[in-house]
Formats: sequence, C-alpha cells, structure tokens
Amino acid sequence: MQGRGVWVALALVVSAGALLVFEDGASLCAAPAGFAGGTRQIPRTHNLVERDYLIKTIAFEAPHESDKGKAAVAYVVLNRKNSRRWADNVKDVVTQPWQFEPWMTRRKEMENLSPDDPRYKDAARIADAVFSGDIPDPTAGATHFLNPVVVRQRRGGSLPAWASGGGYAIGRHTFYAPDRPGGTAYWAGLSFGGIVKLIFTPSAC
Repeated sequence: MQGRGVWVALALVVSAGALLVFEDGASLCAAPAGFAGGTRQIPRTHNLVERDYLIKTIAFEAPHESDKGKAAVAYVVLNRKNSRRWADNVKDVVTQPWQFEPWMTRRKEMENLSPDDPRYKDAARIADAVFSGDIPDPTAGATHFLNPVVVRQRRGGSLPAWASGGGYAIGRHTFYAPDRPGGTAYWAGLSFGGIVKLIFTPSAC
C-alpha cells in the first residue's frame, strides 16, 4: 500500500505540473518532447489528388519554415480532414473560403505549380513523410494556425477569438486546437511517460 501511495502522490504532482505548463502558453514550446508516444494518429489514406493539394498547400503556406514547420501545416490540414467538420478530403479542406489564404489569393499560381519545381519537390518530401507516419504530429492535433505578427498587423493588434488561449509556436506560426476545452483532450492524448518527459525535459523550439 505504501508503494501505491507513492505512485498516487507522484501522479498528482505530475498532473499539477502539467496544468501549470498548459496554462502558460509560452511553456508549450517544450511540447514535442512528449508528443511522439501519445499524439493521436490520424487516418493517412489518401489519393494522388489529395497528395497534390497537400503538397501545394505546404509549399505556399510554409515556404520559409523548417521541416517541422512544414509538417505542422500539413497536420493541420489532415487533422481537419480527420475531424470531418470542414470536409472529408484534403482538396475541399484547403480550398474552403477564408481558411487557407494562398488558395484564395494565389490559387491559379498554386494549381500551376509543377512537380518539377524545387518548391513542389521539397513540400512533397514532407507530405510523403507525414502520410507514411515518419514525421509525427508536432502540433498534438491542432486544427488552426496563424502568423501572429502578420495577423496582429492586419487586425490592429488583436488575434481571432480561437487564438485567445495558449498556442504552440513553431517557426513563424502558432498552432491551436480551440476545440479542446481547457486542454483536457490535449493531456488525455499524452501517455504518462509523455507528460513526465514534457514537464521535466523541455526542448527548445
């Protein structure tokens, strides 16, 4: 019984620490340390049309981001597809009005992007790694993202309501999962080991 009590106490301490980390949006910078083992897996079934639209979205939404930043954008698209709240295929997810800006402002250019273009090839490398599962979701299920600097400039200093909570910054973008009330699903998706690693072994963004 004494051993059980120690484990219960440890769990309470870790849980309390987890809540503190989640409440501090900046602390989410360390999140990937615990993501690999606990992030929800999404169906990666896709066809060539979906692959093409995901590649072009990555190429235009995250042209100057790291591989991790590009993968994060790809996962937002696939997380939306998986939720079926937006659409059940990549093309419809990314071409919906007012969702992914390049598809509204540069659609013709995007559709004409050749598979031989270096931008296409680079984005294809990321898309294929995401589809195969070689790159896990670094956002832990995010369905929204933005560039806070650009958005604040356009909105006179404010951000959309869905970006009012703590987000996770990757490069120039910050990623959000506004459908997670209070972050409950976020922590439920992490293993115990993932939570411990997240709290005690933070990594730099």
